[in-house]
Amino acid sequence: MKKGKVLGLFAMSAMLLTGCVDSMPELTTEQSEMVAEYAAGLILKYSPNYNYKILSEEEVAAAKADMQEVDESETDRETEQTQAESEEKSGTDLHQEEVPADTEETVAAEIVSSADIDLAAELGIDDVIIRYQSFELCDSYPQGSTGFSVDAAQGKKLLVIHFDLEGSPEEDINCSFFEYQLGIRMKINNISSVSALSTMIPNDLASFMDVVPAGETVDTVIVAEVGEITEQEIHDLTLQMSSNGQSCTVKLK
Repeated sequence: MKKGKVLGLFAMSAMLLTGCVDSMPELTTEQSEMVAEYAAGLILKYSPNYNYKILSEEEVAAAKADMQEVDESETDRETEQTQAESEEKSGTDLHQEEVPADTEETVAAEIVSSADIDLAAELGIDDVIIRYQSFELCDSYPQGSTGFSVDAAQGKKLLVIHFDLEGSPEEDINCSFFEYQLGIRMKINNISSVSALSTMIPNDLASFMDVVPAGETVDTVIVAEVGEITEQEIHDLTLQMSSNGQSCTVKLK
């Protein structure tokens, strides 16, 4: 008898689960859980291996107390684990906070003042001396030139940095800076950074190719396009140069 009821329940469950979708009523999540719980209870009740009985109030209370102890024990373990992870993370954060200080000191040590520094020696360029001379802001460079010049775009300015290029006091020096692959950037007020333009200006430092007469100094430049700004608004100007794996950073102002 019990075996027949159980088989009937299985058959009914199969019909509910695999029946035609069009004829099956749409149930909410709560209703589906109630149906599943009721069906499971009936199957267990009529199973020959299941000892079905109604628990007393004392047994229910004891079961709830046991469950509460298990929950509290689990909560304590989770709290201890969270505290341990928090302490470990705090230690890591403290260690990470110490790193930037050392990094800042290293960066500061690499930045040198422009006074009398020979950029050619810093970049491994032989036979000449390159020293920073001055900078200017303009709309066009060279101004008033009938030859090749560079014009700033509308709403922009040209930042032109001048360098003194010195050769040997005894003999002419034939210069060709293309082979040094100069990379040049300027950082303004520690906010924006711009790259030097590649130009056809004859005295462009990055592409300079000419003879420096013995004992003479040649004016060379690098040009970059920047936003609308005045010379008075530039209170910090840093030059970053690289050549074939060597680099230097120079504070110009």
